[in-house]
Amino acid sequence: MQFGRVAALEDAYLKRTLDKTISPQDHMYNTGPDWYFSVGVDGLRVVLRALAMGRLNEVNHILDLPCGHGRVARHLHACFPNAHLTFADIDTDGVDFCVERFGGTGIYSQPDLSQVAFDVTYDLIWIGSLFTHVEQARAETWLRHLCGLLAPNGVLIATLHGNWSKEVQRSYGAMIGDAEWAKIMAGYELTGWGYARYPGPDNYGVSLCRASTVMAMAGRIEGVRILSYTERGWAGNHDVLVMEKWDRMEKF
Repeated sequence: MQFGRVAALEDAYLKRTLDKTISPQDHMYNTGPDWYFSVGVDGLRVVLRALAMGRLNEVNHILDLPCGHGRVARHLHACFPNAHLTFADIDTDGVDFCVERFGGTGIYSQPDLSQVAFDVTYDLIWIGSLFTHVEQARAETWLRHLCGLLAPNGVLIATLHGNWSKEVQRSYGAMIGDAEWAKIMAGYELTGWGYARYPGPDNYGVSLCRASTVMAMAGRIEGVRILSYTERGWAGNHDVLVMEKWDRMEKF
């Protein structure tokens, strides 16, 4: 997308009134109201930077996964008011809230994302903090599945726990217990992707990955190309992978 077009999108967004309605069930707001809106704004800026690197001209269909209760979705809605948004999450209350507030389509996700049916392809897929909670095998399977949902020249953006997350665990509030973190670090040192489950029945936890491991994983997916990998690219915290639906082996 041309820089001028991206700049015009941001300028129009800044002139619109943002829907700041918060669900009582919004965990992200309830645990961090001081930074909730700034993190959402920065998510949108990640999207705009990604669009400026790719060949996409128009954003007509957007997938927000996992949408939560709209931390980033409200900004996507404000920036792309004419686009059709799809909100997907295993948190059905979050899906329902996003559909009610921002319009679009809701999809109740499943523990195995690769089994979830999506009936359209997307120009933009925002994956904010999903691969941060699963092991490498699931992350690669799901990334491949989601790349298959991209429209021609579509852009996929995924956030991950990179090196900075070591400092987060050490100094800014532990993401998981010490025993689990030791397991994560052992896996990270061995393979470049460490993971441990949270205590309890849900099959999610915390992951930590090397940039080189993520790039190798993304490079195994055919029919796409890697646009960028940015350490601490989202809100100074998560690393950001950007991919485009354009075959890396195709001639310019």
